[in-house]
Amino acid sequence: MTLELNQVASQVKAMGRSMKEQKPIRDEAVQQARTLLQDYSTQFEQLQARVQRAEIALQTQRFDWVGAAPVNEALAEAYPLPPSHKQVTVIASDGSQIMPDPHGILLYYLINTGCIIYRCGSNQKPEIYNPKPKLYYELDDLYDEQGRLISPGEVTVKRDLAELEILTNIAPAYARETGEPVVALMDGQLTLRVIDLPFDQQQAHQEIYVEMLDLLFKAGALIAGYIDRPRSTFVLSLMRLASLELEAITEENLRQNPFRHLTDFDLFSFLSPGERSALFSIKAKGLDIYRETGHGIHFFYLNVSQDASLPHLARVEIPAWLAADPCGLDILHATIVQQARVTGGYPYVLARADELAVITSQEREAVEMMLAVEMRHQGMRPEISFKRRNKNAYRYGKESFRL
Repeated sequence: MTLELNQVASQVKAMGRSMKEQKPIRDEAVQQARTLLQDYSTQFEQLQARVQRAEIALQTQRFDWVGAAPVNEALAEAYPLPPSHKQVTVIASDGSQIMPDPHGILLYYLINTGCIIYRCGSNQKPEIYNPKPKLYYELDDLYDEQGRLISPGEVTVKRDLAELEILTNIAPAYARETGEPVVALMDGQLTLRVIDLPFDQQQAHQEIYVEMLDLLFKAGALIAGYIDRPRSTFVLSLMRLASLELEAITEENLRQNPFRHLTDFDLFSFLSPGERSALFSIKAKGLDIYRETGHGIHFFYLNVSQDASLPHLARVEIPAWLAADPCGLDILHATIVQQARVTGGYPYVLARADELAVITSQEREAVEMMLAVEMRHQGMRPEISFKRRNKNAYRYGKESFRL
């Protein structure tokens, strides 16, 4: 063991004391934020004006203002759990990957996806759909035009596109065949994270993603992204604006945030089991393509816990057209809570989709072994780098190096 735990122990105790000392400060800040939430609960025009002012104040800076904006629901209200729909088809997809490893025997990456279809109220067993795993090894898959190796961010984008593609292939068919509401769930945010891509590729990938959202919209599927245990501060950013006079919303004042040590979880921990918060829209310049194509990103917080003394909040992201559909919103709300109660806090279909998609360490080793065998069959010698060989020897073989 290389970590000197006895030297960490005293720091852990200091951390505990610090947490205790911070609690009154946090509690006071939470109360201030909740008072603002209550005071501005229906002051939509005033809040919108502050959001616009903040966007103007930061428009010349490297980073734009990012936060929540009110829609048409009272911000301080808790919205109760609607009755469950008799029959709903719930579809979830997930994906995982093996990243390219410059220290491995060969450069490649692999994407695996899984999907589950759960017909609530039908007494039928859930259906499983496992698309064929995709192994990428061609030069065009691995390198860009400048010869740079594909980045982990680019592989992640390919995986996210594959996850949504499954939903667009399956959800419309079930909507036609069953006549039931179809809820399509993804683990994580609803938007495609393209920030790690070269700039010239970002829009192209987003356009592909938006086209798939169009297909789900036309099929009437209720699509949502589910973020468990979120640490977002979108609404707190809005409350910071509420705490300032309009003229005081400047670049300098926006740098100072009395709520910087809080998250929206702290703000909405008053939600009872099954309740959701008001709907909000996300204001961020990088999301313009979704707004311009009718898929502007909205969200609400949802307490999926069954224990009133222990709230468990998720952030649920939905497109604008679903936010404008009260009936569809109620179906989504009730379905997510029902699914979370199956497992005790996390939607059952998402948990099962993860099980179907995950690539275990044993499976990674099996892929490596298959590649090694094939390389030998082709007259090549599979070799890992000396760096990886030495790390493997030290970490797993418990060997040490002596001079």
